[in-house]
This record gives sequence, structure tokens and C-alpha cells, in this order.
Amino acid sequence: MSDAETIVGGAGAGTTKTGRAGGRLDWLLRMPSEVERAHERDFGAERIKHLRHAIIVGLIVYNIYNLTSLHLMADIQPFTVMMRLCVLVPGSLAIFFLVPRVPPAIRELLLLAGMFVASLLPLYLLYVSASPYASYTLGELPLVLLFGNMLLVLRFRWALLFTTVTCLTALLVIQHKPGLDPNLVFPLTVQVVTGLFFTLYGNWHVERQRCLTYLAQYDAQNRADRAERRGDELRDLTLTDMLTGIANRRHLDETLDAWLATRSDVLLLMVDVDHFKAFNDRFGHVAGDDCLRRIASTLSLFASRHEGFVARYGGEEFTLLFAADAETGGAFLADRLVRSIRDLTIPHPARIDGIATVTVSVGYAGTGENRLRDARDLVIRADLALYEAKSAGRNRSKAG
Repeated sequence: MSDAETIVGGAGAGTTKTGRAGGRLDWLLRMPSEVERAHERDFGAERIKHLRHAIIVGLIVYNIYNLTSLHLMADIQPFTVMMRLCVLVPGSLAIFFLVPRVPPAIRELLLLAGMFVASLLPLYLLYVSASPYASYTLGELPLVLLFGNMLLVLRFRWALLFTTVTCLTALLVIQHKPGLDPNLVFPLTVQVVTGLFFTLYGNWHVERQRCLTYLAQYDAQNRADRAERRGDELRDLTLTDMLTGIANRRHLDETLDAWLATRSDVLLLMVDVDHFKAFNDRFGHVAGDDCLRRIASTLSLFASRHEGFVARYGGEEFTLLFAADAETGGAFLADRLVRSIRDLTIPHPARIDGIATVTVSVGYAGTGENRLRDARDLVIRADLALYEAKSAGRNRSKAG
């Protein structure tokens, strides 16, 4: 079996060369349901357009046989014309109308039903006609099968059913038609069977190529999607702080440069956890890591509420960005941030300043009226403001 005959079953499925879960193409040329749905999304509109065009062409050509029946079935000529015009034509037009309006599975069954009428009707007319030339109309049968199997391109499982039933019906008519010359039974049988077999073989070949081509395409797309997802995951890893799950320093640098290049106002907040070394010394690094994760989670929610960005700068320091003016929004955001961490009431009995909970100090700076556009200078100004906040007693914010 070629690699094209196996396929990844879906975004979450594994790859295997056996079983339906791996996307194996079975002997009826059926693809897995998820692949069939994908094929319909990609080519359904094109197939509908093709079918409607083919139905009209087939309907015109099929009714030309009204002229041949004038010579070959003169005894029932009015009846043959009536059956074609009053049964086949309305049915074909109904299918033409319904093809774009029904689900794909129903659409294919409608085509099958229409082809059964197109193939079994002339066999019935042949059987009831007493004309000595009626047997010559069997030459029309392979053409009808050619239309269904090769022009409409019935799905192979339906083409197999269609061809088998039509072939068996034709053989029954040949064997039991009253008045048929016995010398014609064998050659007509051979002609019908071989003609119908070749149309079925042609359908199998076309359908197999269609399925294998799409399976290979689908597999390649799945591989590309998985590679893209892995690439995104790797990129996320390189931009994510492993301890806290928020953005890391690299992500901060990229985002700050982008904001400074595209936004008129950028507010940067430098945040430091007060007396964090004493917290670690008292409770240990595991508790310290838990404390940083809780603070990071709170800062992330805070940034989201105000359409900002948060990253771990390093150690117990964090940085937040907002598209806001420092003079009008800096103090408001910084003071609310300090209060949000204080409200966590994380115990910190090791502090020597009389405050028994974890707090943070914040320094902030913005692009301001001087339109500061250098990332390094903006960080330095906010860091200096943070130093002033810590020098003034911590648990507060200062402007840079």
C-alpha cells in the first residue's frame, strides 16, 4: 500500500497504517467521515456545478433516443415518448433543483435513483416491445452507464450497486424476453456484461485517483498544521516565563518595541515584591515560587481588565504596559495595582516594617509630552521611580 492510501485521521488522531482511525481507504473507496466532510467543504460547490451541467446535457441527449425508438420500437412509440417526457424529464429536473439544496449524502442517493430510472426504463421498454428490432436498443445501455459512472462520476459504492443491478436486470430481460432470437442471447449477454464492466472499471479508476489525491493533500495539510502548531508552541515557550506562566523578558522587549512604534501613549509600570528575600528565607523557595505565581496571576487579571500587558522582568520584578497617558492614568493604575496585591493578604511575618502581608512597590513612566520613544530610557525612568517608592517606605507607587 502506498503512503497516499494512509492518512492522519484528524487533528487529534494518531497516524497508523491500519484501521479506520488512521484514515485507511477501504475497498469501496470510502474515506473517513472527517475527510469526506473536508472534501465536501473544498470541492462540494464545484461538484454541484458539474452535476447540474451534466444533468442538462444528459437529459437532452437521452431524449434523442425518442428518434431511435421510432424505428426500433414502432409498436410502442407513443408510450416510450410519454415515459421519457413524463417520467424521466420531470425526475431529472427535480434532481437538478435539489442537488444544491440537500446534504451531500442525499445528493449522491438522488443521483443513484435518477440513474436507476434512466437505465431500467429502457430495459422495461425493451421487454414489453414486440418489435423485431427492439433488441438493438440494448446498445443504448452502456451509454447510459457511461453517463452515470463516468460523466456524473457516481461515488464508487453507488456505481457498483448501480452497475450490478442494471447488469442483472439486463441479463434477465435478455433471457426471458418473448420472441428474442436464441442466437442473440449469448452475444448480447457478452456485449452487455463487458460494456457495463468497462464503465464500472473506469469509475473505479477515476474515483480511486480522486480519493488518493485528496487523502495525500489532506495528510500533507495535517502535517503542515501540526508543524505550525508545534512552531507556535515552541515560540510560546520562548516567550513565556516557565515559573509564572506569563510573558517573559524577551516577550516584554518585543512588545514594548512594538507599542512604542505604533501607539501614541505608552505607560510602563515596574513592580517589585517588597522584602521578598525575607519571605524566601522564612518560608523557603517553594513557598516563594507559589507567592510569585499568585502575584503574577493577579497582575495578569489586572492587565486584562485594563487592556494591558504583563511580563516577569526577572526575580521578583514584573513589568506592565498600558496604552495610557502617564499624567492622567499613571497614578490611578499604579495605586490600584498596589491595592490589588495588598488585598491578596498573603502572610509575610518576616517583614521588619510592621506590615504582616505581602505588598509591592511600583514605579511608572510614560512617553508623555516629550514623546519618549526609546525603550531603554523608559525602563530606566520607571526603575528610578520604583527605587523612590521603595525608599519612601514601600507598599506605594511613584511617578518617573
